[in-house]
Amino acid sequence: MDTEKIKRQTGINKVIFKREVTSTNDEILNEKQDDTLMIAFFQSKGKGRYGRKFFSPENGLYFSYLLNEEMTFQQSQFITPIMGIAVSYAIDEIFGVNTSIKWVNDILLEKKKICGILTECKVEKNVCLDIVVGVGINVYQTDFPEDIKNTAGFITEKNDSDKREELVIKIMQNFLEFWSEDRDSLVEKYRNKATFIGNEIKVHKNGDYIPATAMNINDDFSLKVKYNDGTIEDLNIGEIFL
Repeated sequence: MDTEKIKRQTGINKVIFKREVTSTNDEILNEKQDDTLMIAFFQSKGKGRYGRKFFSPENGLYFSYLLNEEMTFQQSQFITPIMGIAVSYAIDEIFGVNTSIKWVNDILLEKKKICGILTECKVEKNVCLDIVVGVGINVYQTDFPEDIKNTAGFITEKNDSDKREELVIKIMQNFLEFWSEDRDSLVEKYRNKATFIGNEIKVHKNGDYIPATAMNINDDFSLKVKYNDGTIEDLNIGEIFL
């Protein structure tokens, strides 16, 4: 990874590359400097939502960005979907594929998960501090553990051309551009990638998996669902299964 090139092409203040880390989301907080990007090719303790372990083999791309601002907790909820758009569009452009987004933080290719996004922050009096958004992408073919091999995928087989540097540059260019875009255009981009809209899904709620129909992505990136009993709900947090 050419960190100076990444700095030049993204305008990010500080870029760090470590071939192996425990977790980029954890280690970047040791830097104590906003507008910092940490990139790795392997995580020994990668993590996902709800404390789950995130499988992070050497053929992947893992990075975290420490944002250069404070915001309310409500504003921070836009980070994950905006990064999702940035990742999805970048992968499509660089690899010539057609990815989709599964609300709220997964990128899919041919119905298999190739990327997860995790935003974390410290909240004090409804103000988010030390905001970190982490991205883990299964770039090249790998052997997945039994528990995820039917749901996890990768972008492509590895060849002599390693595109991970190009990919992280494009993702961060997209994210920084989209972050300053008006909300309406971003929501429309997200809707274009949310190919599950109109389909039957299951909402994971209080330990149960409740059948519902995905109706729309709302203007605040929440998901409007309709349950089989006719009840309509706007989901701001949670998890769905396709």
